[in-house]
Amino acid sequence: MNFNEFSKFRDSEIKSPLITIKDLENKSDRTLIYGYTCDRDTFHVYIKYEHIFVIIYNYELVENKEYIIDNSDYTPNKRLYPSACDYEFCDKLYNASEYMSFTNFDHDREHKIYHGKLLEDFI
Repeated sequence: MNFNEFSKFRDSEIKSPLITIKDLENKSDRTLIYGYTCDRDTFHVYIKYEHIFVIIYNYELVENKEYIIDNSDYTPNKRLYPSACDYEFCDKLYNASEYMSFTNFDHDREHKIYHGKLLEDFI
């Protein structure tokens, strides 16, 4: 295909509807996604106050993704820790054709409501 055909193909990709809190059966406070980026920053998606937060941090807040416009905004560009991720949310992402790259499963990880810091920890 030529570049114009490729552009048409790429621009016409069917995007799955954005996953929001109303799509989840379990709306309780918890970590949904916990992983890290290529820059070795922590990537944390969580529910609090029936709102989904997406933050990226290291020693300080790097980014607070206030406006999620695509399901890919919920996944880091490196890896996820499967034992710290929520099954229901990951299943929704998977069914929306969102790619998730997991590291090894940590059988010794302690179960917590939140596996990482929250936005309020940086304010």
